[in-house]
Amino acid sequence: MNLENIDEFKVFNDGLREKFHALAKNNIEYWDLRCELNRGTILDFTNQKSKEISSLEILECGIRAFVRGGWGFTVIKDLSKESLINAFEKTIKMAQLSERLTPNKFSLIKRDPLIKEFELRARKPLKDVDIEDKIELVKVHEATSSGYSPLVKNTRTYYMDREEFTLFQDSNGSDIKQYVSLLRLFNIVHAQKNGIIQKATNSVGGLGGFEIFSTDQAQKLSSKTAREALDLLDAKSPPGGTFDIIMDPKLAGVMIHEAFGHACEADAILNDQSLLKGCLGKKVADDSVNIIDDPTMGKGKLFHIPHELFGSYFVDEEGILAQKTYLIKNGILVNYLHDIETASRMNLPPNGHGRAASTSDRPLVRMGITLLEPQDWTLEEMIEDVKEGLFCKDFQYGYTDPITGNFQFKCKLSHAIKNGETRELMRDVSLSGMILEILNKIGGIGSKEEMGFSDGVCGKQGQGVRVCDGGPPVLIRNVTVGGLN
Repeated sequence: MNLENIDEFKVFNDGLREKFHALAKNNIEYWDLRCELNRGTILDFTNQKSKEISSLEILECGIRAFVRGGWGFTVIKDLSKESLINAFEKTIKMAQLSERLTPNKFSLIKRDPLIKEFELRARKPLKDVDIEDKIELVKVHEATSSGYSPLVKNTRTYYMDREEFTLFQDSNGSDIKQYVSLLRLFNIVHAQKNGIIQKATNSVGGLGGFEIFSTDQAQKLSSKTAREALDLLDAKSPPGGTFDIIMDPKLAGVMIHEAFGHACEADAILNDQSLLKGCLGKKVADDSVNIIDDPTMGKGKLFHIPHELFGSYFVDEEGILAQKTYLIKNGILVNYLHDIETASRMNLPPNGHGRAASTSDRPLVRMGITLLEPQDWTLEEMIEDVKEGLFCKDFQYGYTDPITGNFQFKCKLSHAIKNGETRELMRDVSLSGMILEILNKIGGIGSKEEMGFSDGVCGKQGQGVRVCDGGPPVLIRNVTVGGLN
């Protein structure tokens, strides 16, 4: 695919950069633009009946300008040369007005230009897949979950795919073109027995083509969801108290992302909204703990899947290459996550975490793929080490406060552990605590062979961006556990 030949982007090759440079001279310090062409499909079925079958094609451009701490931002859909120049002039005026009003005066760190094309190649490209094949995929999963048991009372299957063609240019001379395709499939099942209703949800997604849905995990998605909903009908609720717990990779990843990762976002640090302010170089976790955020391509091989993880990207929305960033190394907090503004204000290099949901949104500091690095415990050794506790799997919902570190999570599935053996299934298990205390109560971290992850959409300031998190199973001592009883 030759990204130079995309008709919608050709206007930017017609002397437009030179015109922008002339308008910016002596008026602003920095500008950038993101132009994106999105094509996609949405399918939404409930109880084997269609609620929505739609396609989309969106073309728009976001333009930013910066001067001494002030930003201007404009989004337009008319990509004629005249319209783009008018929008650029308008953005300059907004930046100048913003600079007069902002109390935080600073300049952006200078960086070298990046001139590169990135293309994600798929084994089965979306352009080669008929809409009928996509609908058939959804219908199969709906039929599987609906027909799994008479106790299944409601099902929903939601499919989305998108092709993204992106152009990024800035005043440093960067010229970046990208193509990626991404897909995601949700399955939700409600089951009912004796007046009790239980819900289970699972999803599979990633960057790549339709081959994502040929994996074993994807093909068993709906049957797994139905089975979990039925199992929860007969599960018990746990007693409250303090127990040793084992978190599976999905729940461990969610804890790392929600309770710790958001506190590492440098805009929270600068706004006095994180308990980690002033903690760089300080011990915040057990010596065995290493946490990274690494959205670079190639993680699929780590988890033995034939596609890229949902949270992967080549560059962030500010033209910074995705890169592996240690947050905790051997228990020591060593980095925050940065966009170009926070990095400049803290006199540190940006690390590729300025992300936006779309060209209509301004970049914010966001995570990509947040992982707890493995150690050498096996899951069996962890279970054998627990006399009385819980093996907690996956995540339903929760609450975190990055200012205090307080969190509360509700687990999807849990098993009691008695004298080193897993016992009966539990439901409505909630875990609560303070994240830095929890990170210092870790009694064991699983091995590389037991690594797992989950994909999702992370919300912040009204924007949702695709992310992943995960790690190996983790043993944590003396965690506060609650349930309905």
